[in-house]
Amino acid sequence: MALPSLDAVSLSNTLTGYHATALLLVVLYLYLTLRRWRIRHQRNPANLPYPPGPQPWPIVGNMFNIARDNECAAYQKLAKQYGDLVFLSAFGKNVLFVNSFEAANELFEKRSSNYSDRVQSIMSHELMGWDFSFGHMRYGDRWKKHRRIFHSQFQQSAAPAYWSVQRREAHALLRRLLHSPDNLFYHLRHNAAAVIMSVIYGINIAEKEDRYIALAEKALEGMGRAASPGAFYVDIIPMLKNIPEWVPGASFKRQAREWRDAVMGMRNAPFATTMQDMKDGTAQPSFVATLMEELYSKGNFSDDDIETIKNCAGLSYAAGAESTVSTLASVILALVLNPEVQIKAQEELDRVVGHDRLPDFNDRPNLPYTTAILKEVLRWNPVAPLGLPHMSTNDDEFRGYFIPGGTIIVGNSWGILHDPVAYPEPEKFKPERFLGHPEGQAFTPTDRLSSAFGYGRRTCPGKYVAEAQVWISIACILSVFDIRKALDEYGRPIEVVPAFSSGMICHPLSFKFSMKPRSAAARFLIEQTENSVF
Repeated sequence: MALPSLDAVSLSNTLTGYHATALLLVVLYLYLTLRRWRIRHQRNPANLPYPPGPQPWPIVGNMFNIARDNECAAYQKLAKQYGDLVFLSAFGKNVLFVNSFEAANELFEKRSSNYSDRVQSIMSHELMGWDFSFGHMRYGDRWKKHRRIFHSQFQQSAAPAYWSVQRREAHALLRRLLHSPDNLFYHLRHNAAAVIMSVIYGINIAEKEDRYIALAEKALEGMGRAASPGAFYVDIIPMLKNIPEWVPGASFKRQAREWRDAVMGMRNAPFATTMQDMKDGTAQPSFVATLMEELYSKGNFSDDDIETIKNCAGLSYAAGAESTVSTLASVILALVLNPEVQIKAQEELDRVVGHDRLPDFNDRPNLPYTTAILKEVLRWNPVAPLGLPHMSTNDDEFRGYFIPGGTIIVGNSWGILHDPVAYPEPEKFKPERFLGHPEGQAFTPTDRLSSAFGYGRRTCPGKYVAEAQVWISIACILSVFDIRKALDEYGRPIEVVPAFSSGMICHPLSFKFSMKPRSAAARFLIEQTENSVF
């Protein structure tokens, strides 16, 4: 009998491969269908519908509706189509987007016991090492211990304790902007890092190429990339975590390893420095030194107590640095685009502060327009437009819909803060909308603007310290600098089109601008801060 030709063998093998793939897809489809049926009929005895959302495809579900870039635009489009709630499901993973303040308040505040958990991302937690961060921890006793310690040092009543450091670094920022305003983003990162490292560890960072900043920025790069739902397929298909790095398509494993090294360095290196300084008797007052001295004074503590302090300290940079940079960069962008805002703010500053000193925190009650700029920038470009996702602990019914336990719950902060009913002309930068308005004064859960800092029990615990740092920086910059559009070689203004990065933290993309001292007296004020004592 004649042997089959090579082409026939290849064709047969190919067809066999197709059949095996088709069979696998059929089995996967039947498994997911059966799983969905079980959830609906066993855990959902009333057979309630899921919240509205796009029709899922067989097998892959809504995988193609999960944005991997330009997330805000993609999910806002779904919000306009489906309303307050948008439900997606892919490979057995459920995601619910909450697009209104009323729905967010109902779920995250009034039902906080069920909506305060965090999804445990394979990429972030297992592969990159962010399981130490209490911002990412499951809701429970371990999280409560971390939150309690952090809150003790950064609650609203404690915020004034950090004003001297924040004022000092705001003045240092002025000096750097005076000499090289084109390096705006570098100066903002240095400013944020200097405050955090001083407050948390009592460490003065290097003027250039600081090793702590380098570690933290590498770590935060990974966190930002992994934070968006569906950014890495390993979070949808966990078995992918077992694929070796060398396999084509497994580059995420190499990325995760590199990011993990940076995450561990960010957590461990500065803590070790402070511990050594304490041993040498040279430690400066700081979050770590204060809490460690309290432990030593008690004389009865565990390794877990030390780890908790180290974890809280490590999270501080991650939580504060990039958000501060993003907010201040957005302020500069908004001032370039809206010169009338700068004029009004400077008129207020000149009237209250004058020209012979820089603004201070004690001036804040008399500078409502400057404060309104801070509030408006938090609304106009929220730092974390989709926040850090929560997770439902148990099955729930809400507005006649079934929300399965284990569903990822995303607060659409960008949509909430751009609601045209609450904020007419939401795309415009209008600080006036907050004048004479108590909203955002204390960032309480009843304030819509609090959405900029997260939701419920997982709201940012350092928000009062963070917004104080941004406020003093805004006030000082506006008091001594004029910020305008840059000019081209022919002296014509360079038009700026606002554009922002995607990911967990939303930064303005690089833009052209001009920043010059308002006067010779303003230049003198900046320069004399070099010799100030705080």
